[in-house]
Amino acid sequence: MSMEDPVLCSLRGSTWSAFSATKRALLVDRAFNYWRSRGFPYFQVSKRQVRLEFARLIEKDWKSVFCARALCSSNVGLRLANSFQPEMWKAKVNRYKSPIEIFNDDLLLRAAIERSLRIWPDRFGANASCLRRMLRSYSGAASVSNYRPMIAKAVITRYCRPGGVVVDFSAGYGGRLLGALAANRTYFGIEPNRCQVSGYRRMVRSIAAAGFSLPAAKFLLGRAEDKLSSINSRNADLVFSSPPFFNWEHYSYSNSQSFRRYPRYELWKENFLLPVMIQSFRVLQRDGYLVLNVSNGNRLPSPDDVNACAHMAGFGRMSSYRMLFPKLPYLHPRDGRPLKSELMLVFRKLC
Repeated sequence: MSMEDPVLCSLRGSTWSAFSATKRALLVDRAFNYWRSRGFPYFQVSKRQVRLEFARLIEKDWKSVFCARALCSSNVGLRLANSFQPEMWKAKVNRYKSPIEIFNDDLLLRAAIERSLRIWPDRFGANASCLRRMLRSYSGAASVSNYRPMIAKAVITRYCRPGGVVVDFSAGYGGRLLGALAANRTYFGIEPNRCQVSGYRRMVRSIAAAGFSLPAAKFLLGRAEDKLSSINSRNADLVFSSPPFFNWEHYSYSNSQSFRRYPRYELWKENFLLPVMIQSFRVLQRDGYLVLNVSNGNRLPSPDDVNACAHMAGFGRMSSYRMLFPKLPYLHPRDGRPLKSELMLVFRKLC
């Protein structure tokens, strides 16, 4: 906050709304010029913040996440994970504009700042935190989400023995890595995007530099269906991942992305989803678990397709959980429900 314009940092939406139209416009101009000169409001964490946030993640009871057949969301550790993945703001979600695209458009940036000040009377609408939130949710925009590290810690603690090994074949933006570090389990992550792998390494170094003793964390740069074969058979206690929702999210347009290699869904299932299931079965020890995050049915792959591929690979279905996330209330969800959900499917290797 110390690097931000002090007037903007102390300007609540209610104060801004009470000014004349002329003064409101001048303040929006001031905020626009400030952010245009400074650049995108990426997450930033100091060494002290790294230490405090990781300590919170370690200390929070993992059992609090499991609520009957649901997993309750927690943002503990999320800012820490996001801070090392600036590329996530460029990623496209289907037909929507990315937050970076909104920020780089002068008209849209001005409109986003004004809307932030208008809809949040009790917040400092032009500061970095509010602007990030608005850029993610502005009309016609959408952003990818990192996996909640606290949910990852809870899943890993429940399904991977102490001192065990977790394999993540779609490592994403590091949320499950952070959960594994907090749970003190060895982590193998596979990811085709070089920038994201660099972010994992920076995060591990930063946490270690903050004074924590960490388990081993190893990263394989490349495609999951290729790189899983380099992990020894029966080496893992848990395979835990969130496979891509086929072509819904575009992390990049490189041919390393599975939706680019296999542009038709049937091809994607046959050449990506099923092979990684088969390889996951191979790398797991007997009685090991496969835990996958999937859509609630609105996006591909469907839970039925994931179940079918898992059974073809040799897994037995064990249980499922509904993962609950709060919606942004100012987006006025059509169904009027305050929560959205995804599914987490749990399979077991019985031989």
